[in-house]
Amino acid sequence: MQHQRFRGFKPAQLIIFTMAGLGSTAIMATSAEAVSLQLTIENLGPTDGALITPLWVGLHDGSFDTFDFGTSASTGIEIIAEEGLTGLETPDLLNPLGINNLGDLGIEQNLTLASLFNASAAGANGGLQDLLTATPIIGTFPSETASIILNVDPNQNRYLSYAAMFFPSNDAFIGNEDQTAIELFDDSGNFLGADFLLLGTEVWDAGTEVNDESLNSVPFTLPIIGEGIVEGGTVQPHPGLMPPGSGGVLDFDNGIFSFANADFQAPGYQVARITVTEVEQTPEPSLLLGILTFISGILFSRRKLPNK
Repeated sequence: MQHQRFRGFKPAQLIIFTMAGLGSTAIMATSAEAVSLQLTIENLGPTDGALITPLWVGLHDGSFDTFDFGTSASTGIEIIAEEGLTGLETPDLLNPLGINNLGDLGIEQNLTLASLFNASAAGANGGLQDLLTATPIIGTFPSETASIILNVDPNQNRYLSYAAMFFPSNDAFIGNEDQTAIELFDDSGNFLGADFLLLGTEVWDAGTEVNDESLNSVPFTLPIIGEGIVEGGTVQPHPGLMPPGSGGVLDFDNGIFSFANADFQAPGYQVARITVTEVEQTPEPSLLLGILTFISGILFSRRKLPNK
């Protein structure tokens, strides 16, 4: 009796019926709840220009403030600006470096930007966060591009915040001060998107570490993390790097990496382009697998039906 509802249908009809009934319903439900967005960062710096460490992005309801001009940086911004770490670094990325967790580097996980975001009202209200990076842990070099796709809620994830270390430096970083400046959706849920350039004049100084540009304080290697001189200042526009020939980071060249053209205060220096575009949603692989499994089960059962 359990097969009576399918009597009269041919296998091909069953497939069409099942896909229409299951597939379209699932896709429509997903589309009503979320929008798929592609977030992309392109490092526009010249060859031997500055590195952008993994870019932290937070999509939220507008209540999460990463930093404010003229005030002390949060611990989250301090850790990003000085070390390039966000708190989203996973064990599978850290283990190849001989590190089990950020605590091995003397960094408390609960002080990272990722943890501060999770603990905030924005995080509790469905905020999403992730990383954009061409190379895990390291970041995105000049001419490189990194993208991710996130399924977001137009209400809970209406605004974009971002932050990353601008390397090499003691505590230079990029980020948006105004948490509602980058509006991805309007108040009716209509997609607005984002497409903007960051210039060298928009690089920030966290004010947390003295800009001595010493090889003993700029984290070119893991043992240097946390070795800078505490400044105790406030977030300000960055004054720029020491000139070439003065022993600063622009003179660094280890035969593999050179940052000779990382002077972001040079006229017209373009740091990065960040874009957010809407992309078409596709069913999750697990959904497709479930549909196919269900269809296979129907056809297999039908083969066992006695001829009437």
